[in-house]
Amino acid sequence: MATIRSVLLESVVVVVFFICFSVKLTYSEDVSYTLYDSETELDSVISFNSHHTLHKRQSGSGNDSTTASPSQTSTPEYTEREVSQNHKYYTSTVLRGSPNFNDYWDELFDVKHSEPLSGSHRVAVSVPINFKFKFYGHDVSKITIATGGFLYMSPFLHQWLTATQYIAPLMANFDTGLKNDSYILYRDFGDRFVVEWRDVFLQDQNHSDPFSFQTTLHTNGTIVFAYKEIPLSIQSIEIKNHPVKVGVSDAFYIDTIQGVKSKNGSHHRYSDSNEGIQRRTIYEYHRVEVDFGRIQSNTIVILDPLITCNIAKDCTTCLTQDDSFDCKWCPKVQRCSDGIDWLRQEWRDKGCEIQGSKNDCSFKDAKKGVSAATIGGVVVAVLFLTLLIMGGVWFFYAYTHPTSASGQWMINHRPSEMKAKMNKMKFWKRDSGTGEKYRVESTA
Repeated sequence: MATIRSVLLESVVVVVFFICFSVKLTYSEDVSYTLYDSETELDSVISFNSHHTLHKRQSGSGNDSTTASPSQTSTPEYTEREVSQNHKYYTSTVLRGSPNFNDYWDELFDVKHSEPLSGSHRVAVSVPINFKFKFYGHDVSKITIATGGFLYMSPFLHQWLTATQYIAPLMANFDTGLKNDSYILYRDFGDRFVVEWRDVFLQDQNHSDPFSFQTTLHTNGTIVFAYKEIPLSIQSIEIKNHPVKVGVSDAFYIDTIQGVKSKNGSHHRYSDSNEGIQRRTIYEYHRVEVDFGRIQSNTIVILDPLITCNIAKDCTTCLTQDDSFDCKWCPKVQRCSDGIDWLRQEWRDKGCEIQGSKNDCSFKDAKKGVSAATIGGVVVAVLFLTLLIMGGVWFFYAYTHPTSASGQWMINHRPSEMKAKMNKMKFWKRDSGTGEKYRVESTA
C-alpha cells in the first residue's frame, strides 16, 4: 500500500511539475512591464492564445511575415532598395540607404523627456494623442510607450505588454538607466505623433554603441519606423531575457467566469455569473513581422493600412467596400465586421456570425430601393414612348382625314389660324375694387 501511495505521489509531483513547466513556457517569450501611474486591469486571470487560423497570413510565401534568410552584415547599403509586401491589414515598404531619410525623421528639439521612461528598465507610460489613430481599423486615442522599443496599443492594460497588440520599431531589452544621456522622447505634431528612443543601450549587450530610432503614427493610419543608428545586427540581439520583434500585432479578448461550486453533491461551472474567477483569454489574430536582415542604419519601414470591415459606419458601405475580408453588417449591434476584431465577443454573443449577412440587413432594402427606382424609370420611359407613338398615329390620321373630327380640330388649330386669333385679342391692365388686375378679351 505504501508503495502504491509513493508511486501515486511521485506521479502527482511529475504532473504538477509538467503543468508548471508548461505555464512557464506560455510566458517564456514575454516579460512583464511596470505600468507607471496607470490603472491596470489585473484582477482577471490572463492567458494567451493564437487565432491565426481565422485569418491565414497572406503573402507570397503563404504567411504574413517578411522574414527571409537573415543577413549578418550591419553595414548600410547606400543605395535605395524597396521591398513591398501585402499583409492583409497593412502593406509594408522597406527603404534602405535612402537619400530622403530625413524626410521621415523628426528632430525633436526642446522636448521634455519622460522621467519614468528615461531612467528605467521595463517601464511603460500611457499618454494621450490629439487625434483618433486607426490601428487595425480601431480608433486609438491613448497609447502606452515602453522602454523596450515599442508602443502598446490596447486600452486593456496588463503587465504582459510584449505579447501582442503592439507597434514595435525594435522591441528588445533596452535599459534607459544605463547611461545618463539615454532618453525616450515624444511629441504630438497634430497630424502625426512621434516617439523616439534616443541613444538607448541593451541591458545585456551594452558594449555596443547606442541605438536611436523613431516610430511615427500618422492621422491616416500610416506607421513609419525610422532607424538612425543600429550599431549591430538585429539577429544578434539576445532574446534570452526579452523578446525581439519588429512589426505590428493585434488581438481580441474572450472573457469567461469560471468557478466550481458544490450543490447537492454536484459541481457547476459558471460562465455568466459574478461568482468564480474571471478569465480573459487574449487571442492574437494577426501579426506583421519585418525581416530583421533589412533593418540597418538609415532604414525606413512604412506600414500603410488597408481597408478593414470595422471602418464602415453603415450597411451599404460595409457590404460594398473594396476589401479582402468577408464583411457582414449585424443589425443587432449596428456594426460592420468580419467577426475578427476587438469586439469579437459581442459579435459572437449577439449571434452576428449567423445573422450578419446580406439578407438580414439594410443592404437588402437598399437593393430593393435601387431596383424600384430602376423599374420606375423603365415604366416612365415606356409610357412616354407609348404616348409619342399614339400622338404620331393620331397626327397621321388627322392629316390624311381632314373631314374627320380630328382633321377639323387640327385645321382650326393650325399655326396660321392661331396667329389670327391672337391678333384679335386685346390686353389691358385694370385696377378695380374687386381685385381683378388683368383682363383678356377676344373678338375671335
